[in-house]
Amino acid sequence: MEELKEHKHKWYTFGCKDATYLATKADYGTLTFSEKLQLNFHLIICKYCRYFSAQNKKINRLFRASYEKNDLTLSLNKKEALNQVITENLKK
Repeated sequence: MEELKEHKHKWYTFGCKDATYLATKADYGTLTFSEKLQLNFHLIICKYCRYFSAQNKKINRLFRASYEKNDLTLSLNKKEALNQVITENLKK
């Protein structure tokens, strides 16, 4: 993929770095109205950020689905074994 280009003009100083930050933040639903406008406007003009935003949404959706399906707790035996390995490595 090509290097992300910055779309900075005199009238528009919102770049790809800003857009990827807001696209990631949007997955958690914490964008303000002005941030939503900035992001959507940038996504209209930048195909790379649209691609990033779509991929980021898919990754987060898959991770959340995987997290909800599985019980991600350790058994007592695994906890003890992990604690022992950590303790041994701390002594070195």
